[in-house]
Amino acid sequence: MAAQNANAKTQTKTDDAAKDNWGWWWRPGSNAKFYASCNVISVNYGFIGLGQMGQHMARHIYDKLDIENDKLYVYDVFPQAITAFVDNVTSIKPEHKHALTPLSSIKSFVHDVENPLDFIITMVPEGKHVKSVITELTKEYKSVNPSYSTTFIDSSTIDIKTSRECHEIVKNELPEFDFIDAPVSGGVAGARKATLSFMLSREDDASVSPELRELLSKMGKNIFPCGSQHGTGLAAKLSNNYLLAITNLATADSFQLAKSFGLNLQNYAKLVAVSTGKSWASVDNCPIPDVYPENNLPADVGYKGGFITRLTRKDVVLACESAKMANRFLYLGDVGRHWYDKACEHEDIANRDLGVLFEWLGDLEQDSVGNVIDTKRK
Repeated sequence: MAAQNANAKTQTKTDDAAKDNWGWWWRPGSNAKFYASCNVISVNYGFIGLGQMGQHMARHIYDKLDIENDKLYVYDVFPQAITAFVDNVTSIKPEHKHALTPLSSIKSFVHDVENPLDFIITMVPEGKHVKSVITELTKEYKSVNPSYSTTFIDSSTIDIKTSRECHEIVKNELPEFDFIDAPVSGGVAGARKATLSFMLSREDDASVSPELRELLSKMGKNIFPCGSQHGTGLAAKLSNNYLLAITNLATADSFQLAKSFGLNLQNYAKLVAVSTGKSWASVDNCPIPDVYPENNLPADVGYKGGFITRLTRKDVVLACESAKMANRFLYLGDVGRHWYDKACEHEDIANRDLGVLFEWLGDLEQDSVGNVIDTKRK
C-alpha cells in the first residue's frame, strides 16, 4: 500500500530493489520510489473533486509539496473548476506550478501521470459519484497490471453501504491497493484554514501509517481512528453531523425565542457562547450577523457559502438510514428530517449555509389550531 512508502527522505537503492517500467527503483512490498543515483523519495498525489471543500484541501497539498520531488494531479467534472483552481494556486505560489498537473479525465490518473500515484483523494457529492470514480480507477489500474500500489482516500460524506462496496471492489480487484473512508469535520472554514478533523477506519493511532498521517496533516489538524472495520470513519461522521443538524435546528429555534422576547440578539449570542447552551452552531457558525465580524461567518454575508442546508439534510437522511441498518432508532431523527425537508423546499434556503434556518424559522407562523404555516410559500 502507499501507506508503506518510505517515510524517511534518505532511503537509497539496495540489492533487493527492482526497476519497474516507469524508470523508478522500487522495493518489493513498498510503493517507495527513488532514483538509483540519489537518495530522495518522491510522493505523487491525485485529487478528485475541487468543490467548496476539495479546492481548499487540494490547495494545502499544493502549498506543502516538496517541489523538487513531489507531484500533484487534480481533476473535477467541471472544467471551469479545474481552471479556477489552477489559476488561484499558481498565482499565489507560482514557484510550485511545475509540480501541478490538471487532468482531463479519471483514467488520466493511471495513464497520463509521470509516475504512479501514491495517494488519490476523492471529495465528491454523493455515494454514486464515489462508486463511479473507484470503479473506473480500478478498471484502468487493472489494465496496466501494476507492480506498485496506490491508496484511495475518500473524504466524501456518503452512505456506509456504498463505501463498503467500494472497499470490496478495490480489495477484490486490486489486492495490493487500499481504499480508506476518511470523511472530515470542520466545514469550509476548516478546509480553508487546514484545521479539519479526519475520521478514519483504523483501529488506533499505531495503525495510521506515517505517510498517511503526513498527508492528512497537510489538510487538517486532527486525525481520529474510529475502528478497524471499514465504514467506521463514516459512521463517526454521520453521528457527528446528525448532532450538528439537530443542534443547529435548536439553535435557530432558541434565537427566534430570544427575538420574540425582545432581546438584543448580538448580546444573547455572546451570552450563549459562555453558557451551557454553547455549541458549534451557536458560536463557530453563529446565525446572527455581526456578532463575530472578524471571523467572516456566513451569517455576515447573507448565509452564502459555508455548509449548505441541502447537504445538512443529506447527512440527516444518511444518519437515519444508517441507524436503521444498525437497528437503532433515532428519537429526534424524524423531527430533524421533517424540518430540513421543509426548509429545502425553498431553493434559496437549501443552497445557503445551514445557519439560514434561523431566518427561515422566523417566517413560520401558527394558525389558531396550532398548524404551522410557511409564509414563504403563501
